[in-house]
Amino acid sequence: MSLTRIARLPLRNTTRQFSVLTPRMADKSTLDANKPGSVGNEFSKDGNIGSAGEKVGGPFASDGKVGKEFTKDGSVGGKAQEMAQSKSVFDKDGAVGKEFQPDGKIGSVGEAVGGPFSSQGAIGKQFTDKGSVGGSVQNNLGSEKN
Repeated sequence: MSLTRIARLPLRNTTRQFSVLTPRMADKSTLDANKPGSVGNEFSKDGNIGSAGEKVGGPFASDGKVGKEFTKDGSVGGKAQEMAQSKSVFDKDGAVGKEFQPDGKIGSVGEAVGGPFSSQGAIGKQFTDKGSVGGSVQNNLGSEKN
């Protein structure tokens, strides 16, 4: 005689509506040293952090050993500026987004199948940067985000 007992859980068929929320990528424009009020701008000579470094002087001044690394031309500030100006991987021209273009690895499959799966078809056009799926990705994760 076995003491193992199998419990059966009832499954209900519900018609609840749900929505899929896409997490917004961090807004990279806050790193842009050219944008007033941005974090990147605070490291300029006129910004809160940069002006404090100028007051302290020595290595913390904008031409000092530490301070110059936080300017647009320095290793830290330059990398932040590069990131602020780079495209998102989900942008239509980014590393992931370009694969959904008609000549990309994923988009070309739809073109090869043709019909509703081509970039002009009822299903395929939804995945272009102007379609409902691709447009949502472009607006929320791409370079054209709000």
